[in-house]
Amino acid sequence: MPLEAPPDHRPETFGDPSLPRLRQAIDEMPEALSRIGKYILDNPERVVRSSLAELAVLAQSGEASVVRFCKHLGYAGYRDLKIALTAELASQRTVRLMRVSHVGGLTPLAARLAEAISSTAQNLDPDLLLRLAVQLKKSRRIDVFGAGISGIVAEMVAYRLMRVGLIAQAFQDATLAHEVITKFDASCVAIGISEIGVTPDTVRFLAGARAAGAFTLAITGRAQSPLTQNADAVLLAVATDPPPMGGEMTAVPAKILVVEALAAAIAAE
Repeated sequence: MPLEAPPDHRPETFGDPSLPRLRQAIDEMPEALSRIGKYILDNPERVVRSSLAELAVLAQSGEASVVRFCKHLGYAGYRDLKIALTAELASQRTVRLMRVSHVGGLTPLAARLAEAISSTAQNLDPDLLLRLAVQLKKSRRIDVFGAGISGIVAEMVAYRLMRVGLIAQAFQDATLAHEVITKFDASCVAIGISEIGVTPDTVRFLAGARAAGAFTLAITGRAQSPLTQNADAVLLAVATDPPPMGGEMTAVPAKILVVEALAAAIAAE
């Protein structure tokens, strides 16, 4: 039986933007489908150039799971999802080009970043920051985990915490992070960093740390996600609009603000 829909078939949801729908639906998906969705969100341009078999390998999944994922979103098969994704990427590229070419050059990009930073600042709770500062200062060790760009942010977080006198280290390797979890207890703090809070390795790290008794903190762009469900506390770094894609680093400045606010609370405590 063929895995893809007949060439002349189009789903009723074909006109809907696929990436926003995926961001909304990913929390409710089984882990196997969530992993595929996370890969598509992180690598949409590569996905539109990939075959069904290639995406299955890239997302560490099976072809049948990819087809099931497409049907979960309302598409008849992978071909229809790719067409919708291609159209959406073309539309987003046009919007971005219009913004950059607007009078003022890069001003629209700066405005996007400024809006994300401002919204993040407004959402930060000073009392929560002080409580977290107390928790971090009394901890025996702090371990920070992230993958991809969030892994780079994790290194920055660990560096900043070390510079305010705490014992902190960052991991991007899931195997090492799993080994670290075996040493956790109630005197430890685990920090998981993920933009949309569904990265499987990061979710498993925070869940394992919490099960071991450690205090868990999520730094993320979404208040409700699998990552925040495994966190004792959440610091929200508001995402840019539109959200980052294709390796963009627009999510980083808001997270830097969060970490600097936390460092300031630690210094003041």
